[in-house]
Amino acid sequence: MKKQTLLFLAFLFFPLLAYSLPGFEPYIQELPGQYVYYEDKTFDRKSYFGILQYDKKTFAARYYAPSDTKEKKPETEVEIYFSIDETANHFELTGEKIISGFTSEEAELVNYMHDMLYELSARRIKIGALSHNKISVQNSEYFGQFGGYVTVLYDAIIPLFNVREVYQEEGSPEFFIVTTGQITGSGDKSFEKFKGFENSTKASAHSMPKLKNISEQSFATEDGIKVELDSAWSKAMDNVFMLGDAAFVSVGKIPTAPIDFLHRQLLLSTGDSYLDLTSTEVRKDDNSLYISGLYYQPESKSWSRNFKSSKKNESVYDFFTLTVYKNVYEKNPKYFQKILKANNYN
Repeated sequence: MKKQTLLFLAFLFFPLLAYSLPGFEPYIQELPGQYVYYEDKTFDRKSYFGILQYDKKTFAARYYAPSDTKEKKPETEVEIYFSIDETANHFELTGEKIISGFTSEEAELVNYMHDMLYELSARRIKIGALSHNKISVQNSEYFGQFGGYVTVLYDAIIPLFNVREVYQEEGSPEFFIVTTGQITGSGDKSFEKFKGFENSTKASAHSMPKLKNISEQSFATEDGIKVELDSAWSKAMDNVFMLGDAAFVSVGKIPTAPIDFLHRQLLLSTGDSYLDLTSTEVRKDDNSLYISGLYYQPESKSWSRNFKSSKKNESVYDFFTLTVYKNVYEKNPKYFQKILKANNYN
């Protein structure tokens, strides 16, 4: 679990090779390697559509559907790599490589991905500028892929086309963001490995340590950050503290940045751990940010609950995160809420 926080801290020092998509200037600059995944409920099976931006002109798009034994449908996956004309004022493909065979079904899925890329781009261009004071916009528009007039919610926190969800006037969204992330290099396959979230997971082998005869205990890092825990915790690294194998706390100081940029970075999935954006709760003002949500680790089929806070302290942000396995948290919520309160997560 530690990897997801340590990778996030690295992202804040990522070279700011910012890009913009054709036709509009993003409020939050796009960085190389960021990706988005949506669930599209217009299919007759669970379906995900993902987009990854490698650099200013190189992208990947992927359709994925898990196997459906009840309906006797096999796992389906189609991925394309493509380039665009970065000098154009609209989204224009200039080259493409399809990663799969090419059955008639796959051809239809490639066409679907093409259509969605062009549609999302054209619609985002029409919305115009977003800003700190206008970070999200709801717009009623005709969208043929969704059967007529729908409401599209644009949100600058979501990378690339800034689309959070598409929904009919009544009912739940038909197309909505489920996770965002950032790859760290050519060897990072987290975009290609995403297969959605499993509701039924293996029973976790992780359990809460016995808390008999414990006492409150303060820890401190080399740069003077205080952490309020208890004697059941141990110091694993200068800024990382462990509660057996059930939970960990990490703290640090990170450079100041616009709060909305920080908000986006804190929502990015990292490595083999994916944040379910449908589970997140966010509170923020100009000087502080609090985010809680659930992460899924597909290799172990386990869930963890994560709490992050960033508070401006002169020229830096004080950063705190608590990550605990979901089953452990659900059995001991008062204990972990006490830890959060003691460390000013409020």
